[in-house]
Amino acid sequence: MAADAQVNESGDKNMRIKFLATILIVIAVPCGLSATVTVRGSSGNGVNSGAPTWLLTGRSQSLSFTTSTKQATIRREIICIDQDVEDSLPSPTLNLSGSCDSGAYMYLFQVKSTSKNLNLVITNLGGFDGSNVENYGVMICDSPENTIELCTNDPTGTHIPSTITATTTTNSVTFAVPGTFPSYPAGTTQQAQGLTFFVITQQKTALPINLPNVGIK
Repeated sequence: MAADAQVNESGDKNMRIKFLATILIVIAVPCGLSATVTVRGSSGNGVNSGAPTWLLTGRSQSLSFTTSTKQATIRREIICIDQDVEDSLPSPTLNLSGSCDSGAYMYLFQVKSTSKNLNLVITNLGGFDGSNVENYGVMICDSPENTIELCTNDPTGTHIPSTITATTTTNSVTFAVPGTFPSYPAGTTQQAQGLTFFVITQQKTALPINLPNVGIK
């Protein structure tokens, strides 16, 4: 009987260990998934024919950013995510000309780099809700109906590294791209070329626009 009790006790201990290990695995998996950034398709922002309603500010020239160990070039663009460019409305409010009527702005940052372990740091985000993962991530070119927006030329998103993570505060987001920075083929002239990040903000008022700052580290 004593031997049987010892076997049962040993078996119970093994079962408890397996149970705890299972719990740890279940807890660990969601944490890993939550670190992956949202991938969004340009088709969700509008089509070419509707560009006057959603394209607030077209692509900028590439600007160079350098640190002592890293370099990148970055383009910018501003989208009215609600497709409400004030000047395109049937009865625009003249005092809000040049804005997104709802105060909802999408900022695009297209990055090209040959550096490793690059961090893209975006600050001064007015009206930013970093707790909502849909408010930041990577923009891909996914629609032949929208060929005039900055985006990553990877229509299926299969070449977006799953290791990209984002750290947010109430007014900033930092995208970390570990390892070698990915490269992509050029899209149309308007889509340009590079890994394109997006950030969405909701201002209390349409103007003035709270333009974000961008940098690398």
